[in-house]
Amino acid sequence: MANKIKPGHILPFLLICLLTSCSSAKLDPPKENPAAQSVQLDAEWWNKRHETIKSRLKSNPELILVGNSIFHTLEKEDRKEVWTKYLDRYRTVDMGISGDRTENVIWRIENGTLEGINPKVAVVLIGTNNTDGNHYLNISTPEELANGIYKICSLLNQKLPNTEILLMGILPYGYKPNHRDNINKATNKLLSSFPKKNSKIHYIDISSEYVDENGKVNKELMPDYLHPNAEGHLLMFKALDADIQKLITE
Repeated sequence: MANKIKPGHILPFLLICLLTSCSSAKLDPPKENPAAQSVQLDAEWWNKRHETIKSRLKSNPELILVGNSIFHTLEKEDRKEVWTKYLDRYRTVDMGISGDRTENVIWRIENGTLEGINPKVAVVLIGTNNTDGNHYLNISTPEELANGIYKICSLLNQKLPNTEILLMGILPYGYKPNHRDNINKATNKLLSSFPKKNSKIHYIDISSEYVDENGKVNKELMPDYLHPNAEGHLLMFKALDADIQKLITE
C-alpha cells in the first residue's frame, strides 16, 4: 500500500523538495559585461601609440581628449585649423586611438596614461566601435555600453579628482537607419542621466550638427558616415567650445 502524506506534513514536505531542487540546480554565474573589462590590444602599432600618449601627457595638459579614431584623426595634416582655433590654447593632449572600444580605453587608463597629471577637463567620446558588427565579434547592448562608459568616467574621476568630464553622446552613423546607430542612440539616452549620478560628469550631444533636414548623416561633414572630416571637426569643437571654456575656468 502506498505511503500517504498526512495533511500536517504537507508544508514541511514541500520545503524539503524545494531546498533539494535548489541545491541540485546549477546556477549560472553572473554575466560579465565585456564593455566594462580591461583589454590590451596585441598590436605593435597600438602599444606604440599608447606609449606616445603617455609621453605627451608629461606636458601636464589642461585638456585631454579620450577616445577612438574620431579623436585620433585630429592629428591629420588638414586638421591644423582645429588646433589653432580651439585646442592649442589649452595645452591639449589627444588620447584617441583608432579602433578603440570602451574596454581598450579602460586598459589604457589603468596602465599609466593618467599618472602625474591634473587636467582641468577631459572630453570623452567613445562607444561607436562597441556596436560595430563588421569588424568585431562582440556587439554591446545599450546597457552594457553605457556601463562601460560609466566605468571610464569613474576611473577618470578616481585618478583625476579635480578634472571635469565633458561626456559626448556617440555621434550618428550610417547613410540610412541601421541597427548600429539605433544602439548608439539608445546608449545616448542612458548617458544623458550620468550627471545625476556624478556631478563631475557633464553630458553633451551634438549629433544634430551632423545630420541634414531629413535626419540623415551629412556626407559633407562625414564622408564615410562615421568620421568627421576637417570641416566636421571644426564644427565639433565650435559646438563644444562654450562648454569647454566654462569648465576650464570654473
